[in-house]
Amino acid sequence: MKRTLASAGTLLLATLLCVGCTSKQPPQSSVLPSTPAPAISYSNLVDPETQQEVSALLEAHGIPSAQADTLMTWADDFNSRVPSGSLQNGFHSSGESGVDYHGIIADPKETEDGLLLPEANCRLTSYLLLRHQIHTNGMKEDGDTILMFDIDAIDTDPLFSLSSTERSDYISLFSWVPLNGADTLEAHADRIRQAWKERAIQVGGDGVSLITVYLHSPFDDVRFVGHTGVLLETEDGLLFVEKYGPQYPFQATKFSDREELKQYLLSRADLYGDDSELPPILMENDQVLS
Repeated sequence: MKRTLASAGTLLLATLLCVGCTSKQPPQSSVLPSTPAPAISYSNLVDPETQQEVSALLEAHGIPSAQADTLMTWADDFNSRVPSGSLQNGFHSSGESGVDYHGIIADPKETEDGLLLPEANCRLTSYLLLRHQIHTNGMKEDGDTILMFDIDAIDTDPLFSLSSTERSDYISLFSWVPLNGADTLEAHADRIRQAWKERAIQVGGDGVSLITVYLHSPFDDVRFVGHTGVLLETEDGLLFVEKYGPQYPFQATKFSDREELKQYLLSRADLYGDDSELPPILMENDQVLS
């Protein structure tokens, strides 16, 4: 989620959002994206035909059918808790206003005792798809107050359980990156690339890559993964698969090129904070997205 978890208020917000990637609330910030939202063709994986289309592309890029099936199971579960008619079948255009999910309210997942269960977020979703194509040396940063909610979900909810090696790789991949006082975008990007090198992070697979949006927390002097998704190269361009947010739907989006993808990501207002924060950094694997 976008806001730092240094205060009790933001810690409570993180708990309420379970394991969030971005803030559920509109940003209270004077820093807003300058990039207009592009009109895109996207799907929330509602109908079997679209699910089969996306599953086939995932499997064609080396993602096992079991993982693609699990993604669709997660999507079915979420979509079943959204009021009927709120999500459309197939791929459809966002229009010039871009994607807007503020009218989408999914019923929360609860135990029989009324306790809230964690929702899938962007990081858990991306790792689900690429878990067999991601390898690290297990190095991590201590004190990551954002990733701890993901780890709690992994350790307590069978839906998100990982092997010990996968758990270690997950933490290494998504653990925040100390900036050590660096104060420019270029220096921040260097710190991110260096962290990937030190952690020996490798993302395998032809025509498939991990897109990460690193956000800035000046209070903690770190960059952290505020959003992420899986990018597939297709015959017609690109397909980006993501969980838009913990309380928002799964989404598969078609782009003609990476510039459209960049515009789409940089137009998200919930990825921007206050004047003390430098802008988001978009990475494709270990390189700045270009």
